[in-house]
Amino acid sequence: MRVIHNVIRRLFQTGSGLLCLLMLALPQTPVLASEWAGSAACHTCHRDRFGTWHRTYHRTMTQLATQESVQGAFDGQTVQQWGIDVRPVQRGDEYWFEYRLPDSDALLVEQKIYKTVGSNRYQQYLTRDPDGGNFYRLHMLWHNQDERWIHMNAAFLGPDEQQFDDQVSVWNNNCIFCHNTGPEPNVTNYDELLKRAAAGETVDAQFEGEFDSSVAELGISCESCHGPSADHVAKHSNWLTRLFYTLTDTPDDTVVHPNKLDQQASTQVCGQCHGQRIPVSVEVMREFIKTGPIYRAGDNLFDSVELVWPESQLPVGGHMGDLFTLRFWPDRTPRLTAYEYQGLLQSECYQESEMTCGTCHNMHKGDTHGMITEENRTNQPCLACHQPIAEDVVAHTHHPEDSPGSLCYNCHMPEVVYGVMEIHRSHRIEVPRPARNAADGRPNACSLCHLDQSVEWAEQQTEALWGVQAQPVQRADGLEAGLADGVARLHAGDPVERAVTATMIGRSIQRGQVEQPAQWRWHLLHAMNDEYPAVRRFALRSLNQLEQHLGGPVPSVAGALSAFDSLLLGAERAEPLIALMQAYAALPSVQVSSDSMQSSRDADFNAMIRRLQAVGEQRSEAINIGE
Repeated sequence: MRVIHNVIRRLFQTGSGLLCLLMLALPQTPVLASEWAGSAACHTCHRDRFGTWHRTYHRTMTQLATQESVQGAFDGQTVQQWGIDVRPVQRGDEYWFEYRLPDSDALLVEQKIYKTVGSNRYQQYLTRDPDGGNFYRLHMLWHNQDERWIHMNAAFLGPDEQQFDDQVSVWNNNCIFCHNTGPEPNVTNYDELLKRAAAGETVDAQFEGEFDSSVAELGISCESCHGPSADHVAKHSNWLTRLFYTLTDTPDDTVVHPNKLDQQASTQVCGQCHGQRIPVSVEVMREFIKTGPIYRAGDNLFDSVELVWPESQLPVGGHMGDLFTLRFWPDRTPRLTAYEYQGLLQSECYQESEMTCGTCHNMHKGDTHGMITEENRTNQPCLACHQPIAEDVVAHTHHPEDSPGSLCYNCHMPEVVYGVMEIHRSHRIEVPRPARNAADGRPNACSLCHLDQSVEWAEQQTEALWGVQAQPVQRADGLEAGLADGVARLHAGDPVERAVTATMIGRSIQRGQVEQPAQWRWHLLHAMNDEYPAVRRFALRSLNQLEQHLGGPVPSVAGALSAFDSLLLGAERAEPLIALMQAYAALPSVQVSSDSMQSSRDADFNAMIRRLQAVGEQRSEAINIGE
């Protein structure tokens, strides 16, 4: 069989008469009504690739609400958050949210769940307008790690002072674009809205648009990355065609291979969703909202969109104040997820090499959490280019070889990015500059590990270890240069700084990077009264990680700790938090902390917390993350 295979291959490659006869026998590709084939069509010829994609969270980004897809506990238990009771219930094969008054249990309204969004860390739920085609994201998400219902107000980066409906949104004019394949929003009253706006009426485009939407496929399927493939499927329906392309290296222009594209085109395949963008003109925006994105994998993304940057303006409506500005650190580094492409483009590793998203990620390999192989979670991708460092990693990092301080990502891609209910790595690959970062009002990589040290200390260490002259420190928050950076950012930072720091305290303790973990107890307890529920949740999680690192909370504290709920508002939160603080205060000092400054009984400590929190209150701004 191998001999026959080689003979056929040789005939194809030499352009013999047999090749010509076979090519003449190939059918012409028909003109198809739809450009999309659907992932099921890929399975016939690409079963292995189909299987590796099928296991990803991209596939399950949007699904119909069925017993196989729904992850939340629709068990009839009432969820009490933000003043309205929500009761998730299952009725046969259907899933519903019942909205009830807290005091009387009277039914206000009920909404059927039609679709789910997400399946990895959390899952959101969509209902449908009974009189039209609009889908709406509802109030509650199910968090898989926490195993509980969480109001969307607490999932996003906003304060307690939100209304119950603030995070309800129309799926058709936003989420549909990146969470599905071949989306067509198809707004049906666009001209009417324009006419009303031209007449001087106030138009709420977010909620007044009426849609009759469709998608080629729910979720992010093969054709999102490989391009519409109806022509490809039709062409390869003939076995002679398949044989020809199997045995030769002839390019097939009916399908796109992202890893075979040039650097710019390859990264744009990912950037079409992992880089927030806006249409380049009013005309393109209109096409987007009617027939969907113009871009197809392999095209030039920037023919139809431009990336969002701090100074970006919408084609209509002008600059949106701080809508875009606050999504970036002051030095233009993205600080929210869905801006990974912007971070990559800012990186010298991208600018000065052939690096692409595929250098580290692979949609068909690795852990489904990030699509990264175990090898690529090490220094291997970096050392492939930085070979002199590979010869002696410790000489470069000045940290033990097997420690977190010698992992390239921790220093050059620090965890300073807020995603929905999690903190992620920056995709701007850069060299740590503690003083410059402090002046720009953002955390620096050194202090994210050495949280109990100051930016001034980090500058001195940079000079001592790497020979980079220490720079004077002027913090954007106006605080003194010698203050522990973790303390400053946890209490005096803006919402993203506080969320990042609350998270990194727990992660650094788990990694064994904190010499005196107990000193963070009181700091975390104070952070658990933050006005932002997301920050409170991160602080509570870190306190639990701290206690587990120290062998588990002592019995007198364990009950009060488990009773505290970071989603409680105002007075409801005060009582369990006070009980928890009293439980800690009752412990002998040696059990609470090894640092006398970290005690609720120390007046100087409490005065410092109040001073820092006053700075934080001035810097608190609700950040629209565009989700």
